[in-house]
Amino acid sequence: TSDGNFEIRGFVTVTAPNGAEVWAVGESRNITWTKQGTFTTVKLEYSTNAFANELQTSVINASVDGTTGTPYAWVIPDAIGSTVRVRVTSNQFASVFDVSDANFKIAGKVTLTAPNGGESWTVGTSQSVTWIKQGSIANAKLDYSTDGGLSYPNVIVASTAAGTGAYAWTIPDSIGTTRRVRVSDASDSTVFDTSDANFTILAGFTLTAPNGGEVWQVASAQTISWTNVGTVANVKLEYSTDGGSTYPNTITATTLNTGSYAWTVPDSITTLARLRVSDVVNANALDVSNANVK
Repeated sequence: TSDGNFEIRGFVTVTAPNGAEVWAVGESRNITWTKQGTFTTVKLEYSTNAFANELQTSVINASVDGTTGTPYAWVIPDAIGSTVRVRVTSNQFASVFDVSDANFKIAGKVTLTAPNGGESWTVGTSQSVTWIKQGSIANAKLDYSTDGGLSYPNVIVASTAAGTGAYAWTIPDSIGTTRRVRVSDASDSTVFDTSDANFTILAGFTLTAPNGGEVWQVASAQTISWTNVGTVANVKLEYSTDGGSTYPNTITATTLNTGSYAWTVPDSITTLARLRVSDVVNANALDVSNANVK
């Protein structure tokens, strides 16, 4: 016979997370394992330093059914790091355990809420870029795209406090309809979110004459004038005879954006005239007389 007793033990094998996964704070992810042998319950733990220091080990669940407990739905804690591992241990035999084969990563999470698609923001105005964060992300980086999100070469701000969830952005002279914004963890560029769809940056116009109250006679020579922000090559000028309800009358379909246009007043006698100036490329960028012209 054997001179002394020996031990027959079961064994357990962690199958997920087993290395290279990226799990975001707040998400529900499955811890899975297999086992051989009869032991009733297991303890689940994680470490942010690959179990190099037991003082940095945290209990996920002290007692889970060893057989039916897998998969175990784990809500990922705010323990951001790239050297995280999970350990599964038999509660009957402390020497029976297994650890993730390699490190996995717990990352923060950001969700961009504005601009998220469909907005029209005017050059020179202050608009709020907003986001929601999960996890202890200290600072956020904001960029914008002019090609529908294919690239983000334009930095809005390299680092701003992530916890505020908002940044006041003075809209640049980047007129177009395929603009998107990206928010990312300033210390981890793999953690980011972008606008779900394109938004528009518009030129801004201010019609200065006629702006209401003027009396312009038929066949007289008058100067239409305006100012604008944003680079616009050509503008369109129209007038209304019903107080601005409609603008069916074109003064000029396109003229250089010089800020003024010489107009010979037509035979359209009315006390309800108004003028409109707009960007030839995007008619949504416009301004109209504040009040009626006669």
